[in-house]
Amino acid sequence: MDIKDRIILEAGGLFIRYGIRSITMDRLAEEMGISKRTIYENFTDKDTLLMEVIRYFKSRQLEEAKEIIGQAENVIVALFTLLTGMVQNMKQVNPLFFHDIKRYHAGTFSQLQEKGDLRDHSITERILREGIEQDIFRSDMNMDLVNLTIHELFNLFSPDSSFTTQGFHRSELFNNIIIPYLLGIATEKGRRLIEQQEKITQ
Repeated sequence: MDIKDRIILEAGGLFIRYGIRSITMDRLAEEMGISKRTIYENFTDKDTLLMEVIRYFKSRQLEEAKEIIGQAENVIVALFTLLTGMVQNMKQVNPLFFHDIKRYHAGTFSQLQEKGDLRDHSITERILREGIEQDIFRSDMNMDLVNLTIHELFNLFSPDSSFTTQGFHRSELFNNIIIPYLLGIATEKGRRLIEQQEKITQ
């Protein structure tokens, strides 16, 4: 692993655990046992590093998601596996991460949003399209709108959402919001598969 990739990995882990603001370039260099100059030789500033961190982890998640979908028996199994992983990952993220990126790195946050680098909609789009082909999801809906709605619902799981800050457990959000939505866009066959997968994951 070259030094640039190592910096991205180390910085990402620290940002997630402690938030972005508290991890200065000095602290990152100290944690890694390298000079601050080495960091600046690879990244112009903290915003550039943050952007590369997010893109790296997004790329890694995309590859993992493709593997899960390719190996799953059907899209419902794939979707439950991905959602379970997403919930577990969210538990590891310090709420300060989301607070800091919006407040102290607003320009980077806006740029990432505009380029779609914060979340990849192509995975859920693939699941929906393949779900229609497998007669699991209804074909009489606007799939672009359905896909956008799914990601809006995913936002409720973030540590800084109004739901999680009020103390609602992510399992409550999943069972009371995500599952009913999936049932609503599913065919009869899809609903059976969803109910079967619910029993397995309980």
